[in-house]
Amino acid sequence: MIVDQLAAAPIVPILRKVPYEKSAQIVKALIDGGVASIEVTMETERAEDIIAEAIDAYGAQVLVGAGTVLNVDDCRRAIEAGAQFIVTPALDEEVVSYAVEKGVPIIPGVFTPAEMMRAVKLGAEAIKLFPASVLGPAFIKDVKGPLGHIPIMTTGGITLETAADYIQAGAAAVGTGSALLKKELIASEDWEGLKKETEQWLAAVSGNRVMG
Repeated sequence: MIVDQLAAAPIVPILRKVPYEKSAQIVKALIDGGVASIEVTMETERAEDIIAEAIDAYGAQVLVGAGTVLNVDDCRRAIEAGAQFIVTPALDEEVVSYAVEKGVPIIPGVFTPAEMMRAVKLGAEAIKLFPASVLGPAFIKDVKGPLGHIPIMTTGGITLETAADYIQAGAAAVGTGSALLKKELIASEDWEGLKKETEQWLAAVSGNRVMG
C-alpha cells in the first residue's frame, strides 16, 4: 500500500509554486536528502511537466504525487502526467471516486472523524488531516483510538520542531511545504542547503514513529 511507502521516510515535501526552471534541482536535492515521496501541487507552473520529469528521473526510487487537486479535471491531468498518488485539500467525493476508478491512490483532505470514515468508505487508502496544526497532535492520538485502521498524513502549519510530535501521536507521514522548501534556499539555488534541511527533517522524525 502507498501508506507503507510514505511512512518509510515520513516527510513528504510539497512543491507549491516553485519555479519550473529550478524544479529538477529542487527534486534532486530533496531526494539526495533522503525523502521517499514528493508532492507537486497542481497550481504550480507546469505542474504536469514537473511530475512527469520527476517520475522519468526517479520513479523507480520515489513516489511522485499531485497535490491541491481541486476537481476531476485536475485529477485527470495529474493522472495523465503519471502522478502515483493524488492529494486533495478537502473531501470532494467526485474526485475521490474518479481516482479510485482510475486505480490511483488518493489521500483526500479531511478535518473530522466523520469525513475520515466517509473518505475510506469511498475508497481512499489514507486521509490528509488539514490544516493539522489547528487540531494538533493530541487530536491524532485521540482519533486513532476508534479509527486506528485509517492511516493519517498531516499537513498544514507543521514545523521542524513539531513534526516528530505528529508522528509520535500516530500519523503515518507529515506533509510540509515552505517550512522545508525555504524560499531563500531556492532563490539562492543553495541545493546543498536544501539537502541538509531535508536531512534535518527526516532526522527529527526518525525513531519517533508509532507503528500500527
